[in-house]
Amino acid sequence: MNSVYMKIIGCMQVGGNCSWILDSSLTNMSEIVDEIILVGGCVSDDSKKIIARCNKVVETNFYPDNQSRIEWNDMNSLLRMAKNHDADWILFMDADETFEPRFKTTIRDYINNPDVGMYKFRRYWLWNTAEQYRVDRPEKFSSLAYNSYLVRSTPALHFPNPAGTLWKRLIKHLQGKEKLRPYFGREPITGIAGNTIESDIVLLHHAALNWNQFVKNQMWYGMMLAKRQPNSSESDLSNQLYSILDESTLELKPINKDWL
Repeated sequence: MNSVYMKIIGCMQVGGNCSWILDSSLTNMSEIVDEIILVGGCVSDDSKKIIARCNKVVETNFYPDNQSRIEWNDMNSLLRMAKNHDADWILFMDADETFEPRFKTTIRDYINNPDVGMYKFRRYWLWNTAEQYRVDRPEKFSSLAYNSYLVRSTPALHFPNPAGTLWKRLIKHLQGKEKLRPYFGREPITGIAGNTIESDIVLLHHAALNWNQFVKNQMWYGMMLAKRQPNSSESDLSNQLYSILDESTLELKPINKDWL
C-alpha cells in the first residue's frame, strides 16, 4: 500500500533589508519544501524581486512600513497561512540561514516517523568568511536553533504572547517594567503533538557575514528593547547587545564542505 504524501510548507520572515542573502536562503528552502509562505514589514524592492522569481512562494503577507513589527503576530500569521494551504509539516527558517544540502534528500525520512512532532537543528554561526564558523561560546554560536525547526502541523500550534497573559502584562505595565504591547520577540511554539528530536542536520547562520547590516540590526534590537523595558539600565542593555558582537574569545574553525 502506498503511503500518503505529506505536504511540507516553508515559513519565513523577510522584513527589513535581507536581499543580500534572500536569494540563497529562498533557493535553499525551495529545494526542501513543497510550498513557501512569507511575512514581513519594510520589505525592500530588491527582496520583492527575488521573491517574485521563486515559483515555490504561494502566499505573502507584507504589511505597511509604518506598522510596528510584532514578531509573535507574524509567526501566528505564518501558521494560519500554512494551515490554510493544508500543510502536514511546517519548516520555519530565518531569512539569513541555509540548511546543509543533505536535508533535501532526507527530510521525507524525518516526516515519516509517526512518533515525532518536532525536529530541532544545530545552528553554526559563520564568521568573517563563509568558510569558517565560531566554535567559542558554544551556548551562543553553535547551539540548537531557537527560530528554525520542522514541526508537524496540528490545530493546536500557536505562538503565545512573549509578555505573558493579559493580567501579567497589566501588572508589568503598571509597575513600569514593560510596555503593554511588546515590540518584538517570541516564545517557543506550543501545541506540538509528538516527541521532539534533535536532528544532526546542520543549519548555517550567515548574519555576521554582512557586518554593517548585522551591527544595524543589533542597534535596532537595542532601541526596541529600551522601549519595551524602560526601567532597564543603560549598562545592562548595552552589555546584553554587545555580547553578540564581542570577539574577545573569538575562535574559528573551517566548515565542513558538505554543509555548502
